[in-house]
Amino acid sequence: MPRSTSVKSKTEKPLAAESGLRAYVLIQTTPGRVEGIIRSLKRMPAVLSVDPVTGPYDIVVMLGLSEVHQLSQLVAGTIGGLRAVTRTTTLICA
Repeated sequence: MPRSTSVKSKTEKPLAAESGLRAYVLIQTTPGRVEGIIRSLKRMPAVLSVDPVTGPYDIVVMLGLSEVHQLSQLVAGTIGGLRAVTRTTTLICA
């Protein structure tokens, strides 16, 4: 019987020990801008993984942060402020 293996995203970073808060950010973009936004997201230290997806959203990002106020600053200010990001939805992991 074959062994089951875990598949990691190609863009996944190891979870930092100090990351007490994890959240997914679902991102909608203007057409044709996904790759540029992904490159920008990968440079952010709090970004643990970035994946392009199909459906109503274009990108799913996992963030690892130590405090809630960092989350609001990062999502509303930095990610939401990226050119071509039209909408974000944040899901905080329980």
